[in-house]
Amino acid sequence: MLKDEEFFMLLDLAREQELATGKVNISLLSRETGYDRKTIARHLSLDQPSKHPQTRNKPSKLDPFKPYIQERLNNYPRLSRVRLLEEIQNLGYDGGPTILGDFIRQIRPNITIPAEIRYETKPGEMMQCDWLEYPYETADGSRKKVYGLSMVLGYSRMRYVEFFPHQGLPALLKGHLGAFEYFGGVTEMILYDNLRSVVLNRKYPSTSSEFHPLFADFRDHFGFTSRLCRLGRAKTKGKVERAIHYIKDNLLYGRMFHSIEDLNLQARTWLNCVNGKVHGTTHEIPFDRLVRENLRPFSSYKPYLLKRKESRKVSKDCYISLYGNSYSVPWKFAGRRVDAYIHENHVSIHADGTEICTHILLNRRNERSKKKEHFEGLYKEILGLSSNGAKKERVNKPAIDQHSVETRDLAEYDVFAEEGRV
Repeated sequence: MLKDEEFFMLLDLAREQELATGKVNISLLSRETGYDRKTIARHLSLDQPSKHPQTRNKPSKLDPFKPYIQERLNNYPRLSRVRLLEEIQNLGYDGGPTILGDFIRQIRPNITIPAEIRYETKPGEMMQCDWLEYPYETADGSRKKVYGLSMVLGYSRMRYVEFFPHQGLPALLKGHLGAFEYFGGVTEMILYDNLRSVVLNRKYPSTSSEFHPLFADFRDHFGFTSRLCRLGRAKTKGKVERAIHYIKDNLLYGRMFHSIEDLNLQARTWLNCVNGKVHGTTHEIPFDRLVRENLRPFSSYKPYLLKRKESRKVSKDCYISLYGNSYSVPWKFAGRRVDAYIHENHVSIHADGTEICTHILLNRRNERSKKKEHFEGLYKEILGLSSNGAKKERVNKPAIDQHSVETRDLAEYDVFAEEGRV
C-alpha cells in the first residue's frame, strides 16, 4: 500500500505522461518509481489513497545503495540529488530519481533559499565573470587552494570554468580565451566584480574606470565592453554567483583530483554534462539555447598572444616601470633600454637580445619587485673603488648625490641596501 504522498506523486507522474504522450505507460512508471507494475495499476484505478493495510514490504531498487548514499551525505551533507544519482548509476543503479529524492529528504532537511529578482538579458548581449577559490587537501595532507574562473552566458546559461594555481591577470586572460573557444564566440559585454586584475581605479560610470592596460588591450582586441557590478551589490551578477555555488557543490564538493590538469579534465566532462541538461530557470537545455545566442564567432578574431613585449628605459635607481609596478634590473644597465616580455606569470627582461633577469609578475599596483643581487657591487662602484680597493674610472654611474658620497661611511650604504633606498 502506498502512503498518501506517494499515491498523489504517482498520480502526478501519470498525468504528466498522459499530457506528453497521450497515454500512461505503466512499465515506465515502474522504472521511474521502483514500484511493482501491479501496484501502480491498482493505485491508478483508485480515486483516493488505499486504506488497506500493507501486507508486505517490497524491496526497492534503491535499497542496496542506501548505505552508500547515507555515508556520502554524512561526509558531504550538501551533495545534490543529481550528483548522487550519477554516482549510484555508475555503481549499477537503474531506478529513477524520484525515490532517490524521497530518501534524501528523509535523512537531510531542506535548505531554505532566499528569494531574489532575476534579470534576463538578450541573446549575445552579456557574459558574467568571477573567480572562486576552493581549499583542498593534497596527498601528503597539506592544505592548498585552487582558483577557478567561472563564466556564464546570460541568455543561454551556458557555463564555463577553468582552474588555476593563482588568480592573476594572465590566468584571467587565459580563462577568457578558454571560455570564448568553448562557447564559440564573444558577447557584446562582459560584467565583472571589482577585480584588481581588471580595474585599477573605479569611476562612475563603470565604463569610464581606469582598467589595467593589459586587460584593456585584451578587451579592445575582442571588442567587448567591460562593465563593473555595483559596489556592494554582488547580486548584480547573480547568474555567475549561482554558477559558482553550483560548481562548488556539484563539481568540487567531495571530488578527488591529483593535479589542476586532472581537475580541468574532469571539469570539461562535467561542463558537457550540465550544459546538456534542462536548466532550472529557462527550462531549456543550454546547448540548445546557445544556437540562438548569436555570438560574434571566436574564429573571426586574430589569435591573441598572451606573451607581450614592452620596451622600457632603466631608471637611474635601477628599476623599470611596467603597468604601474617596478622591477629591479642589474645596476650596470642603469640608463639603458631593455625589452620586457610579459608571460603568463612572470616577466623576463632582456638587453641586446639576452635575458638579464626575471621577476614574478605583480598583479596589483604600486608594488616593487627587488632582487638584492641586482645591487651587489654597486656601493663600492659608487665610491669609485675596484674589487682590490683601488680607485677607478667608471661609465654609466647610477644617479647619486656626490656630496653625500664623500661624507658617508660604507656601512651606511649597507643599511640603505637593506632598506631598499637605492
